[in-house]
Amino acid sequence: MKKIGLRTIKTAICVFCCLLFFVLLKLFEYIPGVPSNFAFSWYNPFFAGIATAYSVHASKGASINQAKNRCVASIIGGGIGILLITFYELCGGKWPNLQAVSLESLNFVLPYLLISVFTIAVVVTGVSLKQHQAVFVAILTFLSVTVNPNINVGYWQWQFGLNRILSTIVGVLIALGVNLFRLPHRHNNKNLLFCVGIDGMLLKEGDRFRGFMQYKMNYLNRIGANVTLFTTRTPTTFMPLLEDVKITHPVVCMSGAALYDAVQQRYLAVETIDRITAEEIYQVLQQNHISPFVNQIEEDVLFTYNESLDNDGERIYAQSKKNAAFCSYIPGPAPKKEILYFLIVEKEEVVWHLLAEMKKKEELNSKLSILVYDVFETNQVEGLKYVKIYSKKIEQLDILHSYCKKEGLEVVGLSSSNHSNHLLKQSKYRVTLDSVDEEIKKNCTRIVSKNTPENLFKEVQRIYHDNLAKYGKKE
Repeated sequence: MKKIGLRTIKTAICVFCCLLFFVLLKLFEYIPGVPSNFAFSWYNPFFAGIATAYSVHASKGASINQAKNRCVASIIGGGIGILLITFYELCGGKWPNLQAVSLESLNFVLPYLLISVFTIAVVVTGVSLKQHQAVFVAILTFLSVTVNPNINVGYWQWQFGLNRILSTIVGVLIALGVNLFRLPHRHNNKNLLFCVGIDGMLLKEGDRFRGFMQYKMNYLNRIGANVTLFTTRTPTTFMPLLEDVKITHPVVCMSGAALYDAVQQRYLAVETIDRITAEEIYQVLQQNHISPFVNQIEEDVLFTYNESLDNDGERIYAQSKKNAAFCSYIPGPAPKKEILYFLIVEKEEVVWHLLAEMKKKEELNSKLSILVYDVFETNQVEGLKYVKIYSKKIEQLDILHSYCKKEGLEVVGLSSSNHSNHLLKQSKYRVTLDSVDEEIKKNCTRIVSKNTPENLFKEVQRIYHDNLAKYGKKE
């Protein structure tokens, strides 16, 4: 049986409260002098129930916005409907409800023409007040008032309009009251920074946060959880992920070589390869006839240099960078200064030969962190591999720890690939997919199925609210 969600339960509670409110109003009819139809004249639980169901949302902010839209829409539509009926009857007419429409007297022709014309006024009013999302509900309310099927709604024909508005407001207030209620015992671990490694979930450059993952990222931020991303990507490829996602902490990008503020679009800190080590890397690459892409940061822009394009993979990669955002591709040698990382695009056999050569130079190899993974961006050339060469210092994640120390946070690592193993090693609490290497899983506190990687975001919410004693750090 599918689990019943909290929003569903809240909706049922709200509907019950709308019905109960009608019963409470009926009690006033026992007071001498109060009409017997007092409750139904001023409040209709049907319209209140519709409004309350429309206003219940998963988050406080969304619920408030929906409630505001519903109230504004009802006031616009109901108000214009009341004014139309009142004006018509002041001019001597008798506004027909559906039961009074007569084909013999044609008493509906002018009212229906006026309804059509005043529908324009409803739309224009909503747009003028910048309430575009409320226009549909405003028209719905306007029609429910003017095309009224009931002849016994009260002492005045326009009383139904007030009934509709008041019922909507009551329903909305009930939804807000239920939705804003929070159990006092719920605990939030606001001292944790959740770093979610996304490279095992979004394998290709064009992949995006969609559906559940996008919703969950925004929801976690709304409830106050400190969440950011950990990725091998550069801002060129991870910034599009954040178009519809709010994120308040810097992204740990390029495998920990940089900390990037996605809001201000600037680099807060970087971990570079010093010039002497960079020259040694150049020599090994030249001996193997490899022309690397050299990446450096200047004025918050990632500059990529390359002296020659020697294979189709390199040409395709260079073409993809020429007009890309957040970076600048420059054919030619890189300036003589510290380097963020080297990128190599080569056939698989060339890559394995290069790595074997690098291992022979033990002193140099001990200074480097080398990542190898498949090239997914193109199917034009088979068997291509990416090789990224960073400083060994990225594995300590010093730039992340410095940020957390300043903000008073502790790192929770959530990994979806082997490339974020060092994130787990440097985290207080560790969660990973079951697709990573066995050695990595040994030191993790929770293992999530690779078939449902979005559950990493569920683990964020679980740990955020949970008692942390059972998540003891593993060494």
